[in-house]
Amino acid sequence: MEHQVDGLVVGGDHEVATLLALREMIRNVASSRRQSIKLMKEVVTSWTRRPTA
Repeated sequence: MEHQVDGLVVGGDHEVATLLALREMIRNVASSRRQSIKLMKEVVTSWTRRPTA
């Protein structure tokens, strides 16, 4: 398995299991694609909205 930190290939059972566990932990806290897109649209809207004077 190639990991993203520095592109090294690891093949040991323990290393691969550790990388897979870390990947799953990140996936469990990540927003869904739909939630991410919605949040990005909200941020863009708030940044581009002109102040009313």
